[in-house]
Amino acid sequence: MMHSNLIDKKLTFCVFFSIVSSISYLICDLYKLPLFTYYPAVDEFALGFAKMTETQGPAMYWYGWICTASVFAAPISLMAVLFAFSKKVTNLISNFVWILIWLLLPVFINSLNFYWYHA
Repeated sequence: MMHSNLIDKKLTFCVFFSIVSSISYLICDLYKLPLFTYYPAVDEFALGFAKMTETQGPAMYWYGWICTASVFAAPISLMAVLFAFSKKVTNLISNFVWILIWLLLPVFINSLNFYWYHA
């Protein structure tokens, strides 16, 4: 019985983390809100959003967006675990995650237009 309860809590955490991190990532991407910027050519980090410079090379924001999205998603997902959702509700929300992913996909693709046309 205890094992089943632990699995339900893990499922609830994963479902809510997926939803909140997807939405947070989209917001971070659209509003340029990375936790940090990484310059792979010189292996340096800068806090927040930093533009590309000639000495540092191209900037990577993806790692910063993932971290920012995780910072928002983790506490909300932990709070969701504290509220005991039934397995039926969790499965319903899990199905919503897949719908959300397909709805957000065109927005993500469109947000990358700048990189496709300014390479």
